[in-house]
Amino acid sequence: MKNYSNHGKIDNQLDLSIVIPLFNENESLELLVERVMKAIDPQEITYEIILIDDGSTDGTWESIVSLKSKIPNLRGIKFKKNFGQTAAMVAGFDHALGQVIATLDGDLQNDPSDIPQLIEKLNEGYDIVSGWRKNRKDHILRVIPSRIANAIISHTTGVHLHDYGCSLKVYRTEIIRSLNAYGEMHRFFPALASMTGATVTELPVNHFPRRYGESKYGFERIFKVFTDIFAMNLIIRFSSTPLLGFALFSLPFAGLAGVFALFGLLAGVGGWTAGKAGFFLTLMLLNLMAVILLNSFGILAELVVSNSDLTHTELPILKRESIRFQWRKTHDLQD
Repeated sequence: MKNYSNHGKIDNQLDLSIVIPLFNENESLELLVERVMKAIDPQEITYEIILIDDGSTDGTWESIVSLKSKIPNLRGIKFKKNFGQTAAMVAGFDHALGQVIATLDGDLQNDPSDIPQLIEKLNEGYDIVSGWRKNRKDHILRVIPSRIANAIISHTTGVHLHDYGCSLKVYRTEIIRSLNAYGEMHRFFPALASMTGATVTELPVNHFPRRYGESKYGFERIFKVFTDIFAMNLIIRFSSTPLLGFALFSLPFAGLAGVFALFGLLAGVGGWTAGKAGFFLTLMLLNLMAVILLNSFGILAELVVSNSDLTHTELPILKRESIRFQWRKTHDLQD
């Protein structure tokens, strides 16, 4: 196989790895793999399909094993319990042999036939191309919170995408492997990659109504998304200067301490009701303690950062001209 780049070369490297997290998707799995192969086989490239069973209890793993016996370029990863979509994707990234990685959901709502057009867009020099479910086929109670979250993420990070939640994305492998993801951070990969200097764009993609099973997303997930937005902004803005972040967050408490100190002074001098001066003094001291604690955490965080490996905040040197994705004849792949 032609060597496209000397950077991040992997033994037996392929053109494309398709990473698909699965959680109780046994009913849709065989049709999903069939659609993936139908979409990618005509492109004449070397590729692999990596299926990650994220602690399923419906026989998903048994179906993966069965499919593997018939499809040589299919690989499976099994989690003993459900760790979430981010952990499943990261496991797929770690095992991927492709120079380009594509991700999609396992519920048949994403269309694998959109992958080639996303890769063509990647060839224009981008590092990440995200799908945009322009005509989304989900319930309005999922669509509205999603649109609000997308607007907040775009505004706060400066990476403007219509649909952060769309799992159908393609990445240059060097870019996505450089990120340290946890929790539910998979939806924020484009924003996190932007801190490394990665270039991001999006394309409209197809979206279908859910055909099998039930959605894994509930109102508790909405709360989790918004807490992750807060955490992500901390990472993007203050990962290398945490003391500044903690100092900024301590300013409201410092302001409140000043206000309560003023009220305490007025209560003492003006002869307000007995106990008012002590009450305001206590509130002032509590807010001062918050200021001291936050800045202490900032100092500790600075010490941690100074001794940490921050290579994930640096973009690997990419020779985009030399790793331009090429359509080439594929042969049967061996394990």
